[in-house]
Amino acid sequence: MPLKYTANNGNLQLALGGELTIFQAAERKPELLHMLSHVQHTLSLDLSAVDEIDTAGVQLLLLLQREIRRSGRAIEVSAFSPAALAVFDLLQLHEMFGADSAPQAEAAA
Repeated sequence: MPLKYTANNGNLQLALGGELTIFQAAERKPELLHMLSHVQHTLSLDLSAVDEIDTAGVQLLLLLQREIRRSGRAIEVSAFSPAALAVFDLLQLHEMFGADSAPQAEAAA
């Protein structure tokens, strides 16, 4: 799961890519939780390059969301891949992650 990030005025933009499955989620959890310490205002997630996501990946996203909100900061998802949208549809998490209004990456043919 490639991870790219940009910090700007207390906001952190994270771009996740590749697979976000049980194997990658377990590997990345400590790193992602540590990155939350760099967020003063808003964490913005770009999921447009996520090829595959399972329930462990969703759990990691829910954990990030819970920890950010618990500390009074904001979280948003700026873009979704077709794989992320499919999982959010299956689990009925659209509203929780704002998937109804976020841009979608081009679907692969």
